[in-house]
Amino acid sequence: MFENVGTYLQQLSDEKDISVDLLKEVIESTMVLALKKKYGNDINFHIHFDNKNNPTVYKGANVVEEVRDKNKEISLVEAKKLDQDINLGDEVLILVDQVEAFGRIESMVAKTTFFQKISDLEKNLIYNEFKRRENQLVNGYFQREHKGTIYVNLGKTEGELQKKDQSPREHYAVGDRIRAYIYKVQGGKDDKGKELPTKILLTRTKADFIKKLFELEIPEIADGTIEIKNVVRQPGLKIKVAVVSNKPEVDPIGACIGQKGIRIQSIIKEIEGEKIDVVKWSKDIREYIAEAITPAKPIRIIITDPEKKEAMIIIPDEQLSLALGKSGYNVKLASQLTGYYFDIKTETDIKENPELLKDIVPLNQIFSDTAEETEATAEETEVAEVFESNLYSLQGVEESIIKTLIENNINSIEELYNLSSEEIMEKTNLDKDTVDNLMLVMKDVVEIVEGEDDYETTSEEVVEEIEVYECPNCGSSITEGMTKCPKCGIELSFE
Repeated sequence: MFENVGTYLQQLSDEKDISVDLLKEVIESTMVLALKKKYGNDINFHIHFDNKNNPTVYKGANVVEEVRDKNKEISLVEAKKLDQDINLGDEVLILVDQVEAFGRIESMVAKTTFFQKISDLEKNLIYNEFKRRENQLVNGYFQREHKGTIYVNLGKTEGELQKKDQSPREHYAVGDRIRAYIYKVQGGKDDKGKELPTKILLTRTKADFIKKLFELEIPEIADGTIEIKNVVRQPGLKIKVAVVSNKPEVDPIGACIGQKGIRIQSIIKEIEGEKIDVVKWSKDIREYIAEAITPAKPIRIIITDPEKKEAMIIIPDEQLSLALGKSGYNVKLASQLTGYYFDIKTETDIKENPELLKDIVPLNQIFSDTAEETEATAEETEVAEVFESNLYSLQGVEESIIKTLIENNINSIEELYNLSSEEIMEKTNLDKDTVDNLMLVMKDVVEIVEGEDDYETTSEEVVEEIEVYECPNCGSSITEGMTKCPKCGIELSFE
């Protein structure tokens, strides 16, 4: 029965990728189990392998003066024939006739036990191997589908890609390559030592899958130069990734995008064209929220309740759809990314309903036409500036230019007047012709008050009193002399 076992073990080792030494241990335990079933559990059997890995069976017998059980005892006289140095109480190994020992029943028991142990051993090896690879990417091939679950061929075994772990954009056919993330490996042994079936759970939708793709494509993330702070995703629609650089000289956004977008495009291709917003993480929550709501560009962020993590985002009217995104997922993902609950308001919302800010900014400051300093908090001042700026009273200046000034922290005529043309161009990136036109308008609006020794400008003295009206169509601020509303374009008359 056990002839050429060594050759068979080598073949089995190559086929199952199990070491020969481990297979020899299985052979040994299997033979001993079969022998003990025949001769009893109190007899010791020993299996020795020769240089060709063929087994030989020995029975251990105790050396006694008078033999009472010939299955496990041997007389001193008989033992001396085998080894002259033997003494009473020693154990002698006696060669067992394997043909006689292993009859049909014993051979069947040994064979069945052997293959069962090999199966358990194989499962255990697979479990241990993939358990080590948990939280890593793995490549496989589409093998079959059952009730929405895709079974992925991983070589030695198969993984499960359940419906909830599949992107709606992706469709596969038999043989297609699938890259996925191993997020859980079930199996091993239960409390009683029984082998449990191995189940390898894969995903292509979880945030960790996206993180691993970024690590794979972007060396700066792999080596720790750039850190991924958070990833949120609506599978099939959009992903938002917040990154930060641990080295000031490295731009985290540029590194993730890559030259001509080559790095981010590799990731987008892997997820079938799903859109990715890479945003810069910041310790300043308002800066972080402004980045998270991209592609919309908010005018102001107000933290309305830090403890409950609530914020109001004020955006231009025309960017409302950008802020919300398809089916509202842009603002939803931005909220998940930052951990804050958002209240989105447009400029028109605030102008038409100033009471929305009554608990945040004093009402008499919201639409003020002066630039007097107040004792409001930093956030209150920041919000009030959007609406109180007297820059809107400058005739002949487009609203888009005024917004550009405000976005670059030039919030009043006084601040604009105190800057040179070169400083304005540097702060706003406006072209020279536009800035020259601004300076001409300023000369018509601002009067210089002569002092005793030099010229000074004050907030009380530099602004002409210009009466501001409300557009009958859209409610925007207008002044006498305007023939069209700068916002809605309606024809105006001040008769």
